[in-house]
Amino acid sequence: MNFRPDLTTLRMFLAVYRQGNMTKAAEREHIAPSAISKRIQDLELEIGAPLFYRHARGMTATPAGEALARHTAGLFDDVNRMAAELSVFSAGEEGQARIHAHQSAAVQHLPQELAAFRAAYPKIKVVLREETSPNVIQSMQDGLGDIGIFAEHAQLPDGLQIYEYKRDPLVALMPADHPLAACPSITLPDLAGYDFISLETGSSLQVLVVNSAAEAEVRITNRIEVVTFTAAVQMVLYGFGVTIVPAGIARIYGSNDRLRSVPFSDAWSVRRLMICTRDEPKLTASAKLLLNHLRGPNPVPLHLPTTKGSLPNR
Repeated sequence: MNFRPDLTTLRMFLAVYRQGNMTKAAEREHIAPSAISKRIQDLELEIGAPLFYRHARGMTATPAGEALARHTAGLFDDVNRMAAELSVFSAGEEGQARIHAHQSAAVQHLPQELAAFRAAYPKIKVVLREETSPNVIQSMQDGLGDIGIFAEHAQLPDGLQIYEYKRDPLVALMPADHPLAACPSITLPDLAGYDFISLETGSSLQVLVVNSAAEAEVRITNRIEVVTFTAAVQMVLYGFGVTIVPAGIARIYGSNDRLRSVPFSDAWSVRRLMICTRDEPKLTASAKLLLNHLRGPNPVPLHLPTTKGSLPNR
């Protein structure tokens, strides 16, 4: 067998393996499902064996797929180690740094942070990919990114170094004529009985709201589920209900006389955004410069609860 796969194809394969679904993998990689399907088919032809079982609910790896996934994860680790070792021959002021970030960080904080970094290091190319918090962490596990930023309520595996990045207070965003719009602050139970616009199932914010509602014994009535904060704000604007978003998102997207943002008095509503790296010594010099820029002059590593093994797909 003359097996010579390229790293891009192997990254696509790993995305399908992790997601268990061709469409979700294509969304994660920002390409058409047909393109990722073609790469998987070519890979199977080259290997001479199927890599996935196809069924109505998605795709699961065959024994050949499991073997390839195991070797692929190790391969990306070796590539990162090689890049890190080679980068010592330069000061790191030319190169590339890959950052995978949660939507809240990508919209609220990273534009100005990366602009300042570019001004200081104009020859470093920063590649930013926006993902859900679970996918950020999975990308870091797989060695596809140098730096990850996620919301703290995501489930963590072993082997990641964690630093606090920003505090992320949440607010309720609602129509200006809503019965709660004039309140100086509210609690989660105050939303009971009102139509609610939720972010996609499995996102860190959705998990936080669901868990907080369960602890408070509150039933939240989800009417609409969306993927982005922009979509959530638009749904509120047209009167479909109330949503929960970071305060910074409300300021950016919700500056409209027809909308009101109301803070929560509940402790759960102030979450933390975290920076993570898989193995700092393996980072390239360019990635280390970006990491130091983002985490500030006196970073303190955090020890958050972790889980053994791999994360669930979402």
